[in-house]
Amino acid sequence: MFLHLVRLAVPSKKLKHASAPKPLRARRAPRSTAKSKPATRLEEVLQSAANIFFAKGFHATSIEDVARDVGMLKGSLYYYIKSKEDLLFQLLLAGIEDGDTYIARQIDPQGDPVEQLERAIRAQIDYIIQNKVPFGLFLHEFDSLSGKRQHKVISVMSRYNNRFVDLVKRGQEQGKLIEGEPWLVVNGILGMCNWLYRWYDPEQVSSPEEIKQVFVKMLFSGLRRH
Repeated sequence: MFLHLVRLAVPSKKLKHASAPKPLRARRAPRSTAKSKPATRLEEVLQSAANIFFAKGFHATSIEDVARDVGMLKGSLYYYIKSKEDLLFQLLLAGIEDGDTYIARQIDPQGDPVEQLERAIRAQIDYIIQNKVPFGLFLHEFDSLSGKRQHKVISVMSRYNNRFVDLVKRGQEQGKLIEGEPWLVVNGILGMCNWLYRWYDPEQVSSPEEIKQVFVKMLFSGLRRH
């Protein structure tokens, strides 16, 4: 599901000059993804629900929509899930846990904080591009969860964000990064990266490496302490 770790070195090849991106279109799930074919009926149900929730929105989607998409009767679907919100909860929790695991694998918390922060940013971009549907679903439908389920997801999300916060703190302590509330710096970084799921189009941008090169240059031009 994930790409291998991208090399830290920035390629010397010049970027292609592309035209301005087209206006945003309605959200839709890609026709094909890097994920393998669902291994179980439950995985098929979850994948179907994710695509429909992403395209139509959680509240506009019915259980019947999901059942019809996977070729089931509505009653049969309840063998796998308790409710429509249960489907959303499983999807959002799995998405944030996968993202946290992916970022954790790409960085060394004990390494140079600036180098590791760059690796984390590059990994964040890769993860978003490879997981457009679950990532976009998380951003748009988190508020649809009930309070108790939101708290469960937030606990994982906090661990995810703190991987970035800790790197920024260490970079500031070593005098390598600008001063400022670390969580505020991280919100700026992630806010810039996260919107990728909405506008990234492989037909307009030559490669994810092009995005990483530009984003890292912009971010560290402002983050590094001179």
